[in-house]
Amino acid sequence: MVTIRKPKQNRSKNTYNSILGAGFISVKKFGIDDVSVLKVCEIAGVGSGSFYEYFKNKDALFIEMHQYFISEMSDLLFRIGPEIFNLDIPDAIRMIFVRIGEFLAQNENLYFYWLSVCGKYNTEESQVKAVKTVNIMAIEYAVKHPEVLRIKNLKLMVYILITSSIALTMNFFSNKNTGFTYEELIDCLIDITMSYIEDDRNKLKI
Repeated sequence: MVTIRKPKQNRSKNTYNSILGAGFISVKKFGIDDVSVLKVCEIAGVGSGSFYEYFKNKDALFIEMHQYFISEMSDLLFRIGPEIFNLDIPDAIRMIFVRIGEFLAQNENLYFYWLSVCGKYNTEESQVKAVKTVNIMAIEYAVKHPEVLRIKNLKLMVYILITSSIALTMNFFSNKNTGFTYEELIDCLIDITMSYIEDDRNKLKI
């Protein structure tokens, strides 16, 4: 059980969300190892009693923060889904990269920083939610583009594209001396993906 109780009233939800938001700010400001309940409460503008109404301890907050992050990421993908589903594969890949990059960079890179340090708080629940989102997107894209059903391991490919877009975006913006642009990085991944698809199609023709 991550939280002690889930907020139901608007006031409780506001307090709860303030603590979550303060958690992300605290992690970036102090580093994940130096965050304390007191620091989170100071940023959230609440007392420690309010914190312990919802979270057993700091680790419980971090787990809930990661589940919130995954939910926000899933919501993003579902929002851009209608646009992606109408695009061919190269343009769909490009949009996924661009929108995820924008998502990680919002609020002065809070999510970008969180993702770089949150490894041990990636729970089974959050993993299941992420995989479910990817599977739904793969199926809905295939409905619009029946030809992709011939691609071997379609769901796996979509999963790789989304997770790689997150990882490669983080690596790119963490390293200022890559020697290539973000657009070139996207073009390269598109070329690799299309090469795989074309090779797979050619095998089916044999």
